[in-house]
Amino acid sequence: MAKKTSLLVIFLTVFIDLVGFGIVLPILPLYIKELGASGLIAGAIVASYSLMQAIFSPFWGGLSDRIGRRPVLLLSTAGACISYSVFALGCINQSILLLLLSRVAAGICGANLSVASAYIADITPPEDRSQRMGLIGMAFGLGFILGPVLGALGMTYFGVSGPGWLAAGVCGFNLILAFFILGESRKPDSDPVEPPPRLGQMRRVLRHPQLRGLIGVFFMATFCFTCFESTFAVLFAGTKDSPGNYTFSSPINLKEGERMRSEIYDGLEIRKGEPIAITSQGDSIKASSTGRVEQLKNGGWIIDDTKTKAYWLMAFCGIIGAIVQGGFIGPLVKVAGEKILIISGLFFVGLSLSFIPYCNDKTGLPLLIIVLSIFAIGSGVYRAPTFGLISLNAPDSQQGEVMGVTQSIGSLARIIGPLFALGFMDIKPELPYLICSGIAIITALFGFKFIGSTNNSASP
Repeated sequence: MAKKTSLLVIFLTVFIDLVGFGIVLPILPLYIKELGASGLIAGAIVASYSLMQAIFSPFWGGLSDRIGRRPVLLLSTAGACISYSVFALGCINQSILLLLLSRVAAGICGANLSVASAYIADITPPEDRSQRMGLIGMAFGLGFILGPVLGALGMTYFGVSGPGWLAAGVCGFNLILAFFILGESRKPDSDPVEPPPRLGQMRRVLRHPQLRGLIGVFFMATFCFTCFESTFAVLFAGTKDSPGNYTFSSPINLKEGERMRSEIYDGLEIRKGEPIAITSQGDSIKASSTGRVEQLKNGGWIIDDTKTKAYWLMAFCGIIGAIVQGGFIGPLVKVAGEKILIISGLFFVGLSLSFIPYCNDKTGLPLLIIVLSIFAIGSGVYRAPTFGLISLNAPDSQQGEVMGVTQSIGSLARIIGPLFALGFMDIKPELPYLICSGIAIITALFGFKFIGSTNNSASP
């Protein structure tokens, strides 16, 4: 029972790390751009999370070998809670420095994935280890999917700082749970934490032609998805100085003959139901929606809630992806096979990316929802079969090494993607989408020609 409870806490630790990441990522680039930062600066702040994860993963792993898994997991979870609180404060105070510090700290604390893996290895017999390690992959995927949903709820009900406070609260809950439930797993005979792949290991794995092609496909697919995730809110909602493709707003209405006695100010971020002004007759005006207050040229006021709509659309993509991965991948693999799913998924991703930047107020929101559905389905279809083929082509004795190299390659894509996409967006908003569309379709054609049958007998 104790082991099962500990596994639950480890699952929640990884899940909450990724939930926190998913809560803030969709809207983070837009926050930074609204504060006047360039695309490259915004991209660097977004990428700092994955970069810190890559750098600090061996540090946390080595530290847990010396002082134990429990204190490291507690320390990193507490740090994550603080980092998301700093993010919320950065949103309130409109501080780029605080936003950067929060993402750096969250990346450092989120590098505890290797320690979570070691904890499972410590308490699991070898014959059950592969199955239980699958819990980490499940937590990883669920965190990415549910993060935007929780972020959308946080913004809708708590305003601009809501996603940060919600992520901090979730981390705080897990910290309390871990403090009272999680025991120490490290024993004198425990294996040390598996180090991240080195260049020699990467060269050895990539020497295998089939694995090289599959990992290359995974890198390109992750790169395209990261570019979309980093730029969608900016493309959709834009900033006050650089409007996006869509605008959703509601007027602040006064009764006939009334004037505001205590006025709100331009650019204020408010939440639904919050008192925002008092009229000349002493009536309180409450916000009709969550968003940014803007003064019109004719002297009127509106609440722009386009940003909140962008968050919900990202959440919609996550839900579609969850449905596809949770209910359809198994049957589809049996009917069509991994290769066809990878190729078709990448093709639909490329096709949808070419349409997304041209969806706007004129074409209507329903068209964008259809295009995003195609993107989410395509993204959901290729991921699991790609991992499946990589695993099937890896020798049984090198499964851990091959999967470690694959994850490292994915981290590299998540570092490069935001810098590339947000940087090119400054040149032309649709440019990163068109480039990634071409990359996805070319990768699909590459997969059609070079992805072959499985071969787990060969050695990289």
